[in-house]
Amino acid sequence: MSKVESIPQVNEVNRISSGTEFRGVLSSSCDIRIDGYFNGELNTAGKLVIGESGQLIGDVICRSCDIWGSLEGKITVRETFGLKKNGAIKGNVACQRISIEDGGTFNGSCKMIDEKTFEDLTNNKKEQEQETVFSEIKKAEI
Repeated sequence: MSKVESIPQVNEVNRISSGTEFRGVLSSSCDIRIDGYFNGELNTAGKLVIGESGQLIGDVICRSCDIWGSLEGKITVRETFGLKKNGAIKGNVACQRISIEDGGTFNGSCKMIDEKTFEDLTNNKKEQEQETVFSEIKKAEI
């Protein structure tokens, strides 16, 4: 039986607006746009857009992204990582394709990956998260 992957509908976008701060873990099957401040872990099957006023600090897994604002941390991208004019990243990128516009600032490392490597990296991350949760539960039981 084939695996059916759901595709986000047009206009299904989660948004963190300018003036909004979010700290924690965000997981979505839809696109995400950040124009405010985000600190934590972000995982989306859709596209991530960090607007000009947006700032993200943390770890990201996404299908594709366009960075107009700033990102500090680690990002794993299934398809294309796009760093736009005046966008900035400080950290590590793993992606299939990369696009950096003139004026974009990249401080860090980039590893080119294929689809299988993306799956391996994201599956390992999920396993590590589960192990952390289980160890915290065991500590709480003691």
